[in-house]
Amino acid sequence: MGLEGKIAIVTGGNRGIGLAIAERLAAEGARILSLGRNKQDNERALQEINGKYPEALKCYAVDVADERAVADWFRDISTEYEQVDILVNNAGICNLTAPFAEISSEQWTKTFDVNFYGVVHLLQQVIPIFKRQKSGKIVNVASLAAEVGGIATAGDYVGSKAALLGITKSLARELGPYNINVNAVAPGFVCTRMTEEMNINLESIPLRRIAEPRDIANAVHFLVSEESRCITGTTLDVNGGLFMK
Repeated sequence: MGLEGKIAIVTGGNRGIGLAIAERLAAEGARILSLGRNKQDNERALQEINGKYPEALKCYAVDVADERAVADWFRDISTEYEQVDILVNNAGICNLTAPFAEISSEQWTKTFDVNFYGVVHLLQQVIPIFKRQKSGKIVNVASLAAEVGGIATAGDYVGSKAALLGITKSLARELGPYNINVNAVAPGFVCTRMTEEMNINLESIPLRRIAEPRDIANAVHFLVSEESRCITGTTLDVNGGLFMK
């Protein structure tokens, strides 16, 4: 399941789940290009991963919600990298439970700009590359909330993640003939900054534990490896049994 020689783009790869994904892929030999807005988080990620896997990670202060910034970044790296093999759309923002009618239009826009349109902006740039190569792996990090309607998160977050599940299936059908796999991972509760304020009842989870970021990273690694070459259009749930299909 090694990824030697592969180039992987990971959005939000500078902390939390994204950082764990970047480290997991680096451990398998991939070179990681991380997009994250926070320069301090970028610096910490560089020290942490490159300290273990020298020169495996590069961080770029790019806002995925900014379509022009994403396009400019792809133009800039095209002179350095002749290929891109993997895209992991992980960047996202989350709001805790709130009455639907109280979510402002501004909040809806802010959430969808990052969680949905941020993904669209990356896909618009990487799909032509993957088509030319006739190969590529795309993983969209969705959420358990998209499948059950949200347990501890507001409707704007739920809607943005549900949209990711829809485009995952749509793209899997469209890109399959080009040997491009498109899948999603749906985490449940994960120990990150995003869940620190949630009151989580472990008794409601069959495995009686909250996932660690590395649990999500392991699922992503499987979906970008050759072990999953015949899997596309699916959602891999990592939730301790909280939601079963």
